[in-house]
Amino acid sequence: MARRRDRPSPRHRLLESATRLFTTEGIRVIGIDRILREADVAKASLYSLFGSKDALVATYVRTLDEQWRAAWEERTRLMADPSQKILAFFDQCMEEEPLKNYRGSHFQNAASEFPLPDTDAERDILTAVHEHRRWCRDTLTALLTQRNGYPSASQAEQILVLLDGGLAGVKLTKTLQPLQVARDLAKDLLSAPPADYSI
Repeated sequence: MARRRDRPSPRHRLLESATRLFTTEGIRVIGIDRILREADVAKASLYSLFGSKDALVATYVRTLDEQWRAAWEERTRLMADPSQKILAFFDQCMEEEPLKNYRGSHFQNAASEFPLPDTDAERDILTAVHEHRRWCRDTLTALLTQRNGYPSASQAEQILVLLDGGLAGVKLTKTLQPLQVARDLAKDLLSAPPADYSI
């Protein structure tokens, strides 16, 4: 009885199982029945808790986003230099990738599986992806603005493109080299005297 009381909730088990399957194998390839089987949860529970598989996917993406933000905040908590905080985006990805078997960005992967969303639930998945990207862009913009002393949204976009490209390259090559190259390019950009990228 105590063991059953200590068991994670159905919601936790569903999200945990879905996360493990989606991040290692993909989203569309994973059916509801497999998630239910691995989570040991009844189908009725999934629909009462999330409403649909796509709603579960959106929750999965938002949970990844929350975890990513929290990990970056902890990583940079004692950093004072904005440039170091920017490079921490790359460092965090470089530490994650071997653990993910070089799957690249889970956010990019989710977006690529729903290129033409035709339901509200599918659009919500892409909204969740864009929420993560917007946070990255806004955080980079604020850090670069602090560093440069003027609005730096354009330079933030450059850094974000480097990060995007590095992550895409990791997925193709199954090595960290593309991310390391992207980090080196970002470091070179940050080591140059501030130029006027204001918009």
